[in-house]
Amino acid sequence: MLHTKYRPKNFSEVYGQEQNLATLRKQVETRNYSSAYIFAGHRGTGKTSIARILARAMCCEHPTVDGPCNTCRNCRMILEEKTMDFIELDAASNNTIADIKELVASTTYLPAVLPKKIYIIDEVHNLSTNAFDALLKTIEEPPEHCVFILCTTELHKIPATIRSRCSNYKYSALTIDVISQRLSYVLNDIGKKYENEALELIAQQAEGSLRDALSICERLILTADVLTCAHVKEALFLIDDSIKLKVAECIINQDICAGIDYLQKIYEDGNNLSQLTETMIQCFTDCIVLKSIGNSDKDKKDNYHKQLLSVIQNTDISLIFWYTDQFCKLKETIRNTINPYMDVMLTLIKCCNPELLDEDKAYLLHRIYNLEKTVDILSKRLENITDKSEVTENTKKEPVSTPEEDDGFVETTSEEIPFCEGEEEGSSSKRSEESEESASNDIFSQLLESCFF
Repeated sequence: MLHTKYRPKNFSEVYGQEQNLATLRKQVETRNYSSAYIFAGHRGTGKTSIARILARAMCCEHPTVDGPCNTCRNCRMILEEKTMDFIELDAASNNTIADIKELVASTTYLPAVLPKKIYIIDEVHNLSTNAFDALLKTIEEPPEHCVFILCTTELHKIPATIRSRCSNYKYSALTIDVISQRLSYVLNDIGKKYENEALELIAQQAEGSLRDALSICERLILTADVLTCAHVKEALFLIDDSIKLKVAECIINQDICAGIDYLQKIYEDGNNLSQLTETMIQCFTDCIVLKSIGNSDKDKKDNYHKQLLSVIQNTDISLIFWYTDQFCKLKETIRNTINPYMDVMLTLIKCCNPELLDEDKAYLLHRIYNLEKTVDILSKRLENITDKSEVTENTKKEPVSTPEEDDGFVETTSEEIPFCEGEEEGSSSKRSEESEESASNDIFSQLLESCFF
């Protein structure tokens, strides 16, 4: 098995966990070790492997900053499991108080061959409460010749009294780049050809676990001469980016017919609907991130993210949150359903018709958001019309003063008595006022419609 064959044997072969390794290297260099350690973190990140490396480094005759030499007598005895001074206990199957009492009793004896007696307890969180109580006193005041290394993926299950008496090291999930580098080294070593995109895809599916990535890789290389991205997607039943984009586009455009037809095609092609649900959750999560950061670093986005950004360009982020919530609920439902296709189709129809769910808080917030935008636009239009009407009134002609009478007769010219023009001016101003009043009425009617319909 690849994860067994390529298990690291010194610190230089460990990928990731640089901060923990820096501390442990310093302890090996100064020969100053703690009496008890807790290695806690994500699965497949090197907790047990580093515990074994540290155990050999403590007993090595010629240790270096990279850990044990793996060639001296003590290192070989531990590697070949030929000494009783190195004990590795699986707490998943040895978790009773009797098992721990037997282990504690063995600590009273001095090591027979190695400089120290080292106990590695894997999956220590599986110990019973009484077993932890039995171990507590020994952890608190261990003999000078004993060292305990406790490994766990669930630190919160270990009592605080145990945690406070140990040196705690937290192991984080490995990044895609780190896993890809290790996979590349392994495949080059066994002479297997591969595509870098395929390794990144495997690393994504491993979810931060190098052991899981090596297990997936081992299964895939048996059925392909060249490890390609298409082969990985086919073998792991992964959903292609084009399918995610198409489903998201149908939902955002509220195209029910196209969405149902495309779902039928996905189902007939043999795609896993549970995997589709996971994929859509990730897709809408990407939408939320893209909507939040906007067009920043646009040049750095790949083709998939650029297409996704164009699809959601005019969509409110609150509605995308609502879509994500619907598919998260579907993820919980689809696990125990007898007809996953029906559940996925109903969720798809629901997402294409958010207006049917007036009682949903997220959708109500979305409607309020749209209403506020509409009111703001109409208010600006109304202000513009009001300003125009004021300008029109201010530019109206001043009324002509009545000239003084002279013997009952007044001399006038044709320009001073524009009877037809006056009538036309009066009628045009009247029409202008009527059009402004009509525009105002239209705006108020639109405002009422947006509020109540």
